[in-house]
Order: sequence, then structure tokens, then C-alpha cells
Amino acid sequence: MFPRPRTTAVAALAAAAVAALLAPASAVHAEVPGPEQARGEVFLTVSDAEDTWTRGVMLICPDEGGGPHPRAAEACRDIDRSGGELRRLSGRQRDCTNEHRPVVAEVTGIWRGSRIHWRSEFPNACALLGQTGAVFDF
Repeated sequence: MFPRPRTTAVAALAAAAVAALLAPASAVHAEVPGPEQARGEVFLTVSDAEDTWTRGVMLICPDEGGGPHPRAAEACRDIDRSGGELRRLSGRQRDCTNEHRPVVAEVTGIWRGSRIHWRSEFPNACALLGQTGAVFDF
């Protein structure tokens, strides 16, 4: 599958946000072994069918001071249960329509001392929430 064209400004903004958020986390995890490896810092994004970034949030685990993710504690537990393998996430059964409005979910960052990157397409936002639960509920 070939990447879909993106608006230059949106792509540049998303790339800058990811780089700015992940560069300090990568340096910390690379230099400090031990307790710091228990942290998780990932950038979560949701894009529409044209791969236009529509929303994103930083998830920090353990959640320090509330963090920007509205359901951080639940999302951290869900990712821990999956062993950091987001394809193993299992949300709750949801009744979704058959509406075809594809969304792409993506995770990039450090999870418990290891780099992770995950990307998956869903037929609509309801199906995304049904599969990923609290992780993408922002």
C-alpha cells in the first residue's frame, strides 16, 4: 500500500510535533537505565481517510499530574495488558454502524524502555474505539 498524499503544512506540523515530543524521551530512556524504563511516553494520533492528521495526544505512564490524555490511567493499563503490542488491544464490544469513514490510528514512542510504532486503519471511529478502548478515547 502506497502512502496517501498529505497536505504539506499538516505533515510538517505533525512531524515537528512528534520530533519535539519524542526527542527528549528518547534521550532520557537511552541514557538512564533502571526505574526510568518503567515509564511509557507515546504520541497517539488519529487521521482521516486522506491521512490528514485530525487529532493527537501524548500519553505518559505512569500519569504524572493528570497529563493531557483524558483517560490516561485506563489507557496505560490497557497498553500494559497488551504487553506493549497494540494489535493485541481489546476494547469493549460496541454497536457500530456500517458507515465507511476510515480512520488511521498511530502510536509512536517509548513503552517501558522499548521503542514502539503501531499503525492501523479502521472502517470508522466507532470501530477504532471498539478495538482500542481507552487508548484512543481522546
